[in-house]
Amino acid sequence: MAKTKEKADLKKIALTIDMGGSKTKAIVQEYPEGEPFVLLVDSEVADVSKPSVETVEAEGLPESRAWVGIGGEYYALGELARRRFGGILQLRELKYELAVPKVCGAIWLAKQKLNLDNDVAAYLSILLPPGEVQDKEQLQTRLKDAFRSFDTPTGRMRVKTLHCNIASEGSGVFFQRKRVFGENMLAEMYVMLGYRNASIFTVRGGSSGAGITSNFGMSWLVDNFVSKASGLSSDNPNIVEVLVEAGASCDPLVMQKLSRKRKREEIKLDGELMSKALLLARDEYWRAIVRWLRSKMDEDIEELVFCGGTADYIRPEIDAYFQKEGIKVSWHADIFIPDEISSGMGNRMADVYALHQHMITQLDKITGYVRIQEEQARPSQPDNVRLLHKSRKFVPDYTPRQAPEGFLTIDDNV
Repeated sequence: MAKTKEKADLKKIALTIDMGGSKTKAIVQEYPEGEPFVLLVDSEVADVSKPSVETVEAEGLPESRAWVGIGGEYYALGELARRRFGGILQLRELKYELAVPKVCGAIWLAKQKLNLDNDVAAYLSILLPPGEVQDKEQLQTRLKDAFRSFDTPTGRMRVKTLHCNIASEGSGVFFQRKRVFGENMLAEMYVMLGYRNASIFTVRGGSSGAGITSNFGMSWLVDNFVSKASGLSSDNPNIVEVLVEAGASCDPLVMQKLSRKRKREEIKLDGELMSKALLLARDEYWRAIVRWLRSKMDEDIEELVFCGGTADYIRPEIDAYFQKEGIKVSWHADIFIPDEISSGMGNRMADVYALHQHMITQLDKITGYVRIQEEQARPSQPDNVRLLHKSRKFVPDYTPRQAPEGFLTIDDNV
């Protein structure tokens, strides 16, 4: 009887995770009544020994001391991996191969942030490049094995999987447009430009086709830029931030931040040389992207839907090119991202945020949960009820809507 009660009392979480090449982005909430919370972890992973993790400080932000032990193998994650153990981004590794420690680490972070016990039940939704989704069964098996018991900084955790959905990157943006347009969607190509790679899939009549993944992520641009500028390494974590800040003009003054010189004149010269190198690398990058897209684009495609943080970086060039070609372009499905979810990441959160919304809506339909929205609180309510609603900082619109015919369910993969 005690064992049954223990299982019945497990806290349930809904976790949606995007294992980006430069940042792992996740949204988690207790289901059904919790509010969504953003988890951001740097993408570095380092395999370490058990004695090594035993030296990690027990105090501090969970994001800066995250590690997991799975089947006798130990992994430092994010800042801890980079700062203490020389962890790197491992961009050449398939995302699903690094997914198990990252997902386990995200669940531990969720436990810490939500103040949960070490045993939880989880609804999972995981984004992978289209070219890796075919490995979903292998990933699901690995996760199931790991969830039986894994080590964390706060003891052993066990996770009961209530649902595990593996979806293609871009699925959140697709579901948002599917909800808005239904079967009236154009023949579209979805283009996801991230740090590690670029991926595409096509949609016709509201149904998606197979996806393709390439290496044309932001890292391709970074490597190209570094090869044209002296004294730089693509492992420098500040490069991307500076490139983005420099903008389309590749501002020489901003580029000076990457200089390792000490004399003012030499720093200024470095800024000018790096600016010229970046202008050329940027031009070569957007042309490479367009060339790749045109090689994969069927003649009936009417609209390109771009998403991912890297997409915004070359948006001026993309807009100009496809406007000239007479092909419609849209960005991030016009998804509004509240500040509480954006967390300074901007449109990089659009896909995972939209997929999380979709998952919660589908779970509500499956479980029959009726979600009361903040805006439904009326002045006629007692003061204590109005105060309760007012105290909630953010409740996204998860109201279940009538699904158009052919609507993809949470079990369908793009």
